[in-house]
Amino acid sequence: MIDKDIEEKLKTLRELYLDKRSENDDDESTPELDAFTSLTTEEKETKLLSHIDMISKKLIHLDEKLGQLRSKKASKTEISELKYYIDVVKNKKSILEQKLDYIQSGEFDAARKDKIKRQLTELELKRCKALLTKKDYSKIEEKIAAKKEQIKKRPK
Repeated sequence: MIDKDIEEKLKTLRELYLDKRSENDDDESTPELDAFTSLTTEEKETKLLSHIDMISKKLIHLDEKLGQLRSKKASKTEISELKYYIDVVKNKKSILEQKLDYIQSGEFDAARKDKIKRQLTELELKRCKALLTKKDYSKIEEKIAAKKEQIKKRPK
């Protein structure tokens, strides 16, 4: 009797979700789903270039504002706050330029992760050979642990 109740509930849930799935399959190009698609390298480059351009314009505007504050002989705190803000914006611009260089070099996360995994398998092979020949493999173990940490640190 309990099995029948469970089977009935499963049947109703399947109908409910399978019907909804078939309706949603027709409308796959919704903006909500586009947010989770990965960008191509060209799209990433154009996005970064537009951000860098926007930040460059902002820096020009902030430099003009700093000049105006100096000509008005504003308080030192206002000038120092603006200088600090300019430094923050310059730092952000340099980070974006580094990201752009990284993308343009072709060495992106997936390729780097594959490279590290390849190196990890080579180290594990060396460890197995050392085990078979009854040699010390503690250094190889340390290298393997370091490679595993590199894989964990890398973002998806």
